[in-house]
Amino acid sequence: MNYTKLLTCASALAASFGLLVSSNNTTFAATKATQKTVKTNKKVADKTDATDEKKISSDEPTDNKKKQPVQITTSYEVMTKVAGDKNYKVWQSVSGGKVHKKVADGMNFRYAHIQSNQSIKTKKYTYWLIYVNGRRVGWVNENYFARNVIEAAKSVTLVRNDSPDGDYSTQNAISYATDATGTVVDNKDIAVSKAKIDASKPKSYNVKYTYGSAKATVKFTVRKSTKEGMDNSADSVVAKKGPSSYDSWSKHYGASINYLSPQESTPETKLHTYSANGLTLSTKLYQPVFLSVQTSADDGPINRVGHIPEGVTVSNNWAYTSLLSTTEDMKGHIVGYDLSKLTDPYEPQYLTDTSKMSQKRFNTYVKDIKVSPYIPVGHGQALGSTDKYVYALVNDHTQHQTDFSEELVQIRKSDMCINKIWTVKTWNNGDSEDSRYYQNAVVVDDHTMYGLYFDKNKNRYEYWKLTRKGDNWYSELVGATEGTIVKGNAPVQGFTYDPVNRNFYIGFNDVIAKIGYDGTFKDGYQINTGREIEGLSISNNRLYVNLAQRAELLESNKLTD
Repeated sequence: MNYTKLLTCASALAASFGLLVSSNNTTFAATKATQKTVKTNKKVADKTDATDEKKISSDEPTDNKKKQPVQITTSYEVMTKVAGDKNYKVWQSVSGGKVHKKVADGMNFRYAHIQSNQSIKTKKYTYWLIYVNGRRVGWVNENYFARNVIEAAKSVTLVRNDSPDGDYSTQNAISYATDATGTVVDNKDIAVSKAKIDASKPKSYNVKYTYGSAKATVKFTVRKSTKEGMDNSADSVVAKKGPSSYDSWSKHYGASINYLSPQESTPETKLHTYSANGLTLSTKLYQPVFLSVQTSADDGPINRVGHIPEGVTVSNNWAYTSLLSTTEDMKGHIVGYDLSKLTDPYEPQYLTDTSKMSQKRFNTYVKDIKVSPYIPVGHGQALGSTDKYVYALVNDHTQHQTDFSEELVQIRKSDMCINKIWTVKTWNNGDSEDSRYYQNAVVVDDHTMYGLYFDKNKNRYEYWKLTRKGDNWYSELVGATEGTIVKGNAPVQGFTYDPVNRNFYIGFNDVIAKIGYDGTFKDGYQINTGREIEGLSISNNRLYVNLAQRAELLESNKLTD
């Protein structure tokens, strides 16, 4: 799909710096003019920005017979770009074919969400106007971007599953692909040697991906084990008695005081504290509503980071939350915040407010926020994290008892891209009709995951342990709680495990339950926010709770047994 050119002019003075947005296209490929520019600059692609800019300022036109415009400005629909691994300066403006006034080092934005909607072609280089996490920053040389790249998983291994719907889409292994200008393209536009993998028979495949000159190969393996995911422990575990009386609800009826809607919200100015039965939760961090230019959701989820938080996981002083554009999405972004550096709970709300956060402060601040590419996250409430990785169990919230396998995505904390993927399943007695599909799960180390399942027939919550040996995941039921804990049909909104005190925590809207490892109900905490709980996590013996409307991370006092 080609860029839609909205404006072309021969002078930067005629270029608009405002955002020109349309809802027709969601992905972009280079025009012929842009491709020609890339070819011309191929020899200098690896040079530093300082060298490039010096040449721009000193070189004179070489073609005296036919004079070209000093610069040509072109505007486009908003697009997402990916930073490369070399530093280039970001400039306040480009005029007269020259760059003016450095505003930032591009390396500061390497793991941010970068967008553009304008380019300027001078006699030697092409520059792009970049927006970083939704904030207009300035102009950067096109060589700054990761161009003609396909970033994909190292490996994908699939549990054997002969379900008719068990074929696995190989597109899911891609973190991103870029064209010749460093713009992210839609996965469906990438040529692939094999679109689906049949998971019913053990076999390995080398799947090749191609987009223009970009190439990648991923090894897919259907695992051999016939015992993996087959368990009979559900029949032998007796559930512990639990309540069904706590007050919860299905939809939020409140919001933080300054939040009316994603489009109508102002920064919060007051912190919250909620207490119940010895558990106290206090505001740790208010998060931005969007980390992208505020376009319509119809303009494409690749370009839009926010506004719906769905899950949270905290480890090593970093909090990671999943963000969706709509509740129907199975893909989204995961955003990480360094809690050891971002100590002011209000400050993330001011990323795009130049009167509250200077460019100098932004350049430093944004280095402590990481935004993943647009990747599979499912409904986003089944997260976990370890020293090196964030994990997302890609759960479909419309599925319940099904023989489908579930996708477990391992994401590198270093660059927020997919590292490995497994699929897993749990079938009691090896019976696909007595399967467990996890809407909520938490990875506690690189070989252990706990899944929560509500058995409607037995009216109980089940706590399943999935243990990885090699690439195989084996299931075992470790405990169960009889009862619904809350009244009515209020949904589970978060699930986590406390390894120090060996307790599970289940989050409902305005209710948190503490459950022993064997399913013994220990305590319930009734808090009144009127807002949806969007994920639970435990780190450093503290419980973290994410609230929606607007996204607000709460931190507890120390946990007890």
